[in-house]
Amino acid sequence: MTLWAEAEELEAYPPEVATLLQEYQDTSDANGSTIPSIFAYRSNSSGRTLIDFESGLIVASSETISGLKQRIVEVLLTHIDPSVIDAQTAYDLGLINQKTKKPFFFNQIKDHDGESIASVWRAERFANFLIYNELRHAGDFSIVLSMVATHKQLAGAKYVRYVLESTRSHRVNPSLVMAIMETESAFNPMARSRSNALGLMQIKADTAGRDYFTRIKGYSHTPSSAYLYQPDQNIEIGSGYLSILARRYLVGINDPKKLEDAVIASYNGGAGNLWRSLNSSGNRKQAIARINKMTTPEFYWFLTNRHIRSETRDYVRKVRARISKYEAL
Repeated sequence: MTLWAEAEELEAYPPEVATLLQEYQDTSDANGSTIPSIFAYRSNSSGRTLIDFESGLIVASSETISGLKQRIVEVLLTHIDPSVIDAQTAYDLGLINQKTKKPFFFNQIKDHDGESIASVWRAERFANFLIYNELRHAGDFSIVLSMVATHKQLAGAKYVRYVLESTRSHRVNPSLVMAIMETESAFNPMARSRSNALGLMQIKADTAGRDYFTRIKGYSHTPSSAYLYQPDQNIEIGSGYLSILARRYLVGINDPKKLEDAVIASYNGGAGNLWRSLNSSGNRKQAIARINKMTTPEFYWFLTNRHIRSETRDYVRKVRARISKYEAL
């Protein structure tokens, strides 16, 4: 799927929006975004929508103003239900959740009066306001919409009950799970990476997913994409896999804080790359002995400066910095 393909169209947007659209174009494939924090879809009629869960930016576009209004109302009232959305082609968004009667972005998006949006009337009224005041016309008609400043905090709160249930079962720190979820997907339940890691905790079906079923459930199974897009199931597998890392692959690391840092690094880069970072031959026993000789600050410094994967070095910093936000759980 291609969005805003022409350079002159990108120039019509503010720099931060143009950068987002360009990044999406450079990394998307036929099924949409491979940036986990971005969800992009096209409607069956003319229209394209991109939602960035990290920055809180939403860009909606259509060939006609009436089509644009439909796109805006759609995103304001969506409940992003994986059972409704075609996860492979992202053709559609489901509308108001029939159980809660609240849209997915309720409270995360406010209208021009500062009110949350939960009705067709208010959504259409806000869409008319945006079209009248914020309309852009470069190729298609489009608008840019920003979520509230606390959008990630509000998004994460939706999943706390699943996190508490799964971490209680697997004896995992819930603040760790929340920090990993924010880092992995910015709380985008439809997140998909280039390596086909899926959902809130970016689970790869044939590695973490299969390991969870083999070691925790006791039978061989590879979960489907539809299974991993369900928030409660994704969080359950992610929490279970963190437990597997701590109690199987990384067993022998004595200090709990160092063990947690090793779990963070291994969730991103794998235990094997942790051993190879510490020992040139990747010897697990020698690597663990070296970890146990380090102080906690020394090991954290090592992970964030000497791990063989730069992505993992950055990942450990991000997750560790975010854990404190969720310590009250």
